[in-house]
Amino acid sequence: MKKGLFSLALGALAFVGCTSEEVVNEGAHSNAIGFEGTIMKQSRAGAITGDLTLANLDKFMVYGFYTRKNQEANPIQVFSGDAVLKSSGTWGYSGTRYWVPEATYSFFAYSCADIALDNNYGSVGLDLNATGGDRQLIISNFRCDRFHQHDLIYAQQKGLYAEPKTDANPRPNADVSFTFEHILTKIDAVFTSEFDSDYDVVIKDVKISNFRNVGSYAKTKGWGVTPDRDFKLESSIAMQMEFDTADGAGVANADQKAGEKPKTRSYYVLPYSYERTDVQLSFTIELYKGTVHTPENLVLSRNMEGHWAPKWELGYYYTYNVNLTGTVANLQPIVFEVASSMNNWTTGSSTATDITFSAN
Repeated sequence: MKKGLFSLALGALAFVGCTSEEVVNEGAHSNAIGFEGTIMKQSRAGAITGDLTLANLDKFMVYGFYTRKNQEANPIQVFSGDAVLKSSGTWGYSGTRYWVPEATYSFFAYSCADIALDNNYGSVGLDLNATGGDRQLIISNFRCDRFHQHDLIYAQQKGLYAEPKTDANPRPNADVSFTFEHILTKIDAVFTSEFDSDYDVVIKDVKISNFRNVGSYAKTKGWGVTPDRDFKLESSIAMQMEFDTADGAGVANADQKAGEKPKTRSYYVLPYSYERTDVQLSFTIELYKGTVHTPENLVLSRNMEGHWAPKWELGYYYTYNVNLTGTVANLQPIVFEVASSMNNWTTGSSTATDITFSAN
């Protein structure tokens, strides 16, 4: 496989230790903690099928704590993975919590396609053993592979001061507004063919493998994964990449006809900058003479694979262009050439070809 098989088209998108829980309930007129105006950072490459957007986001999980003045070493956790649901355009949760006057709050939220991470595909918790601004939400052992393909978004609001309630201002604290961001990477592949238009190319069994599929995330540190020397991944973890269709359904195979560029569906992977060419993209191509795909018209069938070291960044969307040529398919082209020398004219005898003219 030639190193030039892949060209990159880059589209910029966009625990334990809690001491106790204190809930202040001062009646119906108290200043309750609320959530509103949840804003999604839109992908800079446009919305992709499967992405969480403003239109389809209807649930996120919230964690939060506060500290009192002169008691910063003793954080009090008030939200622990509570579901915040959207109903009729407003957000709400069960078990109302109230602002503690003159306390300082920090809130964290995530959403994974309405799925609460409960150790099946990862776990989530507040690290309250840290100090000051290092206290944060930790997403641990998040799985991102063919077994778990969901968008993951994250937001936080830190250092919110709770103003005391007065008769003149019975609700001085605004609802907590989150701005979410995508914290995974999206990838897909486009196949183009340089074969003559009289040929059809069928691309099938497209797979990506040997990528890191489990990692942990913290806002201040980004994603962390198993070190290179310990990196092992069974071939069975290879992720099948189906082709996208006009109606959004996925299909296993795609015909590459003249002027067409079959594109796979988009898939999520963990952001990671690979130092070695660990990641593999493999597929099978079948070349047919004409549009009738019968054994008699099959010119060749090849299993192809390429390896590269991607630099996958958080919140980015990458399209890989795979150019199908005869060279890539290991075919020997038919080539015509002219010799570097050419025979000179041979001078013939004129005696046998004299022309005699006569006047009438």
